[in-house]
Amino acid sequence: MNTINDKMLANAALLFVLALVFVIIVQWVLAPSYSLTNEAVLEQTANENNLIKPQQLKAMQADQSLKAFTLLDLSGKLKSKDAFGAVLTVPFADLLDSDQLKTIKKADQLLVVGDKESEALMAVQLLMAKGVTNITALANDAAFTDQVLGQELQAEFYDAHAEKARFDYGRFLKATGNGQQKAAKQTEVPGAVKVVAAAGGC
Repeated sequence: MNTINDKMLANAALLFVLALVFVIIVQWVLAPSYSLTNEAVLEQTANENNLIKPQQLKAMQADQSLKAFTLLDLSGKLKSKDAFGAVLTVPFADLLDSDQLKTIKKADQLLVVGDKESEALMAVQLLMAKGVTNITALANDAAFTDQVLGQELQAEFYDAHAEKARFDYGRFLKATGNGQQKAAKQTEVPGAVKVVAAAGGC
């Protein structure tokens, strides 16, 4: 009786190990494959300028060099699409879908715009990791890009409406003569909460 129980226990253990190995192999096969490591992507994004600012975008529209780019619209909200050579509308959630990746990889030069500048930059890094080259992102969001492409804007407008401006702490600090930092005069941050001092009380 003990021999039968030992054999059953050994068979059950063997089946468990085989099932575990099978699950690991299936997950390994189905896992997304990346051409670059995280470190390589970060190094590449640090060494290259992967962001086209509004002034550059306007200049590229004027000299028709935007026609060489395929626009990758993550938001689906961009209206000024005729300035680009071709347009792909792919939601961020479907970016790594195999069919979408095949289409994206066929483009010679990609320009990514999203709901936020940060979303476009994340898409650039993901696609770089997947082996996509010649890819850049547009600064700011789709609505702002429409404004830039659709009308003549002053340089002050670009500076005041930059998404990254609210995170550009260097603008709010000034260097003193001895190299220390001191707070600059209070500057209004676009989109920030305004604090209003009220006089009086109970």
